Amino acid sequence: MASRMTVKSKSLVIKNGKVLLASGELVEKNLLLENGRIAKIGAANRAAVELDAAGAYVLPGLIDIHTHGIGYESSNGSLKAYAEKEAARGTTTFYPTLFGPPEVSAGHMRRHIEETDNLRALPQIGGFRLESPYLGRTGAGISTDLAPISKATTNMLMKAGGGKIKIWDFSPELSGAIATIASLSRAGMVCSLAHTRCTIAQARQAVEAGARLVTHLFDTFEIPPTTDPGVYPAGLVDYLLIEDRVACEIIPDGTHVDPLHVEKTFRCKPADRLVFVTDSNFGAGLPSGDYVLPQGWGRVRINGSNNGVRLIDRKMALAGSAMTPIDGLRNAVRLFGRDMAAASRLCSKNAAGLLGLNKGEIAADRDADLVILDSNLDVLHTIVAGKVIYSRG
Repeated sequence: MASRMTVKSKSLVIKNGKVLLASGELVEKNLLLENGRIAKIGAANRAAVELDAAGAYVLPGLIDIHTHGIGYESSNGSLKAYAEKEAARGTTTFYPTLFGPPEVSAGHMRRHIEETDNLRALPQIGGFRLESPYLGRTGAGISTDLAPISKATTNMLMKAGGGKIKIWDFSPELSGAIATIASLSRAGMVCSLAHTRCTIAQARQAVEAGARLVTHLFDTFEIPPTTDPGVYPAGLVDYLLIEDRVACEIIPDGTHVDPLHVEKTFRCKPADRLVFVTDSNFGAGLPSGDYVLPQGWGRVRINGSNNGVRLIDRKMALAGSAMTPIDGLRNAVRLFGRDMAAASRLCSKNAAGLLGLNKGEIAADRDADLVILDSNLDVLHTIVAGKVIYSRG
């Protein structure tokens, strides 16, 4: 049985934990957290509140830059309930991802900003992500979710987002995409290549304009046709794998992307240019079983976190990811054979670096966003800005 615990003190000492240092070492250290930051590593002054980690792992908090929902909550609903469920999965920062018609997404952002005091009430939320409307193909969406690129639509969405849109997805082949990517990139936004049929030349133009992310690599990317018998064609994915200027997201459940492709990506991309995401939606994090999900999803079956959410009435078609961020960390270790330092980099540090966050590693003066895990990699405590926001009862 889980419970929430909020510590009001401005200082907190975490004792007796196996701390993952920025160097990649796991060492037994105490941590002193003060005023939302990591103040000291090692011998720490006594604080008003002490938390005994009792030999558990103390890691940077998990960051999910692509998530549409979890359980029965979504980016279209209550962000407070969404954030609570994310906290129970070790998530200290996430970006609610909107996929819908422009006016609908704008309405959700306005409501979220009003309900959360401009997101200040929910420090887990790093900002919004817009996966639509500027896409060449829908993937799991519908055609009304998409719209041509225009200054009017862009300005309307920017105004509705109140400066909180941090990631915006684009298909580079659309008219106006390159100029808009350049403009938003100069303004500090992360632009991502997504749902595209673009050529390698068009993708390179987008990268030159400032695009620095690729949305769920391999998923919604087409395999290039063979034009000459026996000649292996070079495709868009091949270019993105060797383009060091872009980070690539991967949904690491072994279902959305075959483990062989994940291993290929490990070997191609620089260590700081691969980010594990959940792309989660309704159903993610629920125990195995059959459910009726809201907003027209209907009957679905979940068989563990790695098999996706399946539509019972549509021949068990894959409808989305069943993962949460802690599942991604476990898979980095158990499915893909990475050590704890590499797993944390995939699930925290690389995303923080991409977004320019003062998070993602345990070092002095970094934000005190941490997760404490037992030996089975289950979440014991989640800490945001030095405050315990979740504890397993």
